[in-house]
Amino acid sequence: MKSHRNLSGLAAAMAVTLAAASAAHAASSFVPLPVARVTKTGQSVPGAESRGVLANEPGCAAGVTLEFDLASFAFGQTPCARLKLGDLEKIPVKRPGQSAGVARGALHVLAVAPDGAETLAGSLPVKPGGTNKNCVVDITDAVNAALAQTGGGTKKIRLAARITGAPLPLEVYALADDVPVLELASPEGWTDDWRERVAPVTGGPVVYREACLALAGKRDTEVVLSLLYPAKKIIEVVRLGTGEKLREGADWILREGKLVLPASTAAPVQVADEFFLSERKDKQGNITLVRSPVKLKEGGWYHERQMEVTYEPAARDWRWPAALSGIDDLPRTKRLLAAKAPLSVIVFGDSISAGFNCSRLDGLWPYQQAYGELVARELRRVYGAPVTLMNHARAGGTSGHAATQADAQVAWFKPDLVLLAFGMNERNEERRVAHRENMEKIIDIVRARSPETEFVIITPMLNNSNQPAGLEPVKFIRDEALKIRRPGIARVDLTGTEIAMLERKNYLDLSGNGVNHPNDFLHRIYAMRVLEVLLPRNKP
Repeated sequence: MKSHRNLSGLAAAMAVTLAAASAAHAASSFVPLPVARVTKTGQSVPGAESRGVLANEPGCAAGVTLEFDLASFAFGQTPCARLKLGDLEKIPVKRPGQSAGVARGALHVLAVAPDGAETLAGSLPVKPGGTNKNCVVDITDAVNAALAQTGGGTKKIRLAARITGAPLPLEVYALADDVPVLELASPEGWTDDWRERVAPVTGGPVVYREACLALAGKRDTEVVLSLLYPAKKIIEVVRLGTGEKLREGADWILREGKLVLPASTAAPVQVADEFFLSERKDKQGNITLVRSPVKLKEGGWYHERQMEVTYEPAARDWRWPAALSGIDDLPRTKRLLAAKAPLSVIVFGDSISAGFNCSRLDGLWPYQQAYGELVARELRRVYGAPVTLMNHARAGGTSGHAATQADAQVAWFKPDLVLLAFGMNERNEERRVAHRENMEKIIDIVRARSPETEFVIITPMLNNSNQPAGLEPVKFIRDEALKIRRPGIARVDLTGTEIAMLERKNYLDLSGNGVNHPNDFLHRIYAMRVLEVLLPRNKP
């Protein structure tokens, strides 16, 4: 068995990683590659003659194959490759005696080898209304495999796009008329440090890239950053908005175990009175500034204002709650991984699990993946097993609605393991009281078709406590989810983990949007806690 974390020489390895990363710039540069060829595949769909038809009906399936020439990309790898398909719209096909139900499938993009073999490259669930706006699929691993090809000829990649899952009546869609585009980010100044990012923060000689947001009461004053541990040595402080390495003395000072930003720092210090101001437009179009204790901003807004700190802790005087489950709670998954057998995993959750506000999804340096992808990569590394990950998490998802999708989007694939993570969108009373029942219903639906499927139930992160309802609803949801105890089910208390972290950290140190999404650091915490379950017990 491979070691989860080799501590020998870790600090030296991290120094090399940090030196490379500090030259990077968060303002990402993408190279757009237009599609070279689009080919219809599958059957002709009556009533849908559009060029880009994707269909998954009983007895009728159709899709498209896309071919891209990679020759104009000047590098041998990319930290982020995203396939932009535009809008995926449901075609209003009508047939006598048929009607569409509420269930939807998933959009899968597969890399097609010269011999026709297909490998999953990326996935998205189809939304309830049947329209996915601005479909963007992360296919970074598939593109890097194509870029690494050796031998003669031009480097190309062929991709098959299709609707998958349970075949459903009238499950017919059309891609937008816009030509698909493949965007590749430049790797200049970037290093693939994902292994350091999943190393547990609670052990080892170094805490790697802990996130902080500096919030001051007024201008021209010192700010003390909140760290999980007192620091013995600061290795690096990086400004995420620019990738700039901040300077010791001028931009930060280590004082009695605390990281202090002097008044003259170049670090992105936010002044509270200005930070919590937002523009509001009235019906007449007049704009006023309104102060609120909660500031919701999507995309890279918080990312650009946060820093990451790497340091040697002076003491390990903080721990998160003990793990509730281990790999022995998932005996079939344990056997498959130990035998290096193929393992199929589905992530089924809301926008948190979909990866919202992780830097890869937002196309920002350092292009970190969401927690599900980090977990899959570490399982491949530790066990040497081929792990296939399907991310069918949907923004706005609830366990109640997910129960209507569980057969088509999960059970149909007969996954070995499901990472089941709902709750953030269920904080109103009607939804939260039904959370446990809905979660158990999802499990029952999946096991009706796939009896051997095992589950990791992940409770949600905290919402911003300054919201009117506070934290009691999400704590109630956590408590209800943790009552689910059946064979083949493991539990991860991410809610309790973040509560413990807030003994040392501020909420905005961990937030990607200020309200209910994790930043890169908290996505890593998700991954670390899930890996506690899935790795052998003797691993940290």
